[in-house]
Amino acid sequence: MLTEYVEKIMRNGINHFSEELKKSNQEVQLLIFWDAEEEKPKYKRLVQGSPSEVVTFNQILNVRFDMMNREGICGNFITSTLQRFSQGLNCAMTELFIVINLEPSEDIENVKLHLYQKQILIQELDLEQILG
Repeated sequence: MLTEYVEKIMRNGINHFSEELKKSNQEVQLLIFWDAEEEKPKYKRLVQGSPSEVVTFNQILNVRFDMMNREGICGNFITSTLQRFSQGLNCAMTELFIVINLEPSEDIENVKLHLYQKQILIQELDLEQILG
């Protein structure tokens, strides 16, 4: 249930940004990175042919206020995932990025997550690895 909920947040975020920018949802990605100064995950909107832009979790949700504290819940899972992978790869959390994009399928776009260390693709992730 949590997996589907988080997947819906990511899908809706990408779809919202693609509509707002009048781009295909294949041209829009989300990037999660670790902000060492604030000691929390941060987010960027990546759009093909445009510079990246830092966005808030509320912008991804397309809300003014996150009354349900979804960022707090997801942020804890993201933090523990980045910690786990940074220990396994023996690197700083600031070197890791998770890129989220939509892959077209027959009925609904599939959410795809990929873990990078700097610019090197490490592996495709599934939400179970992040939420589990």
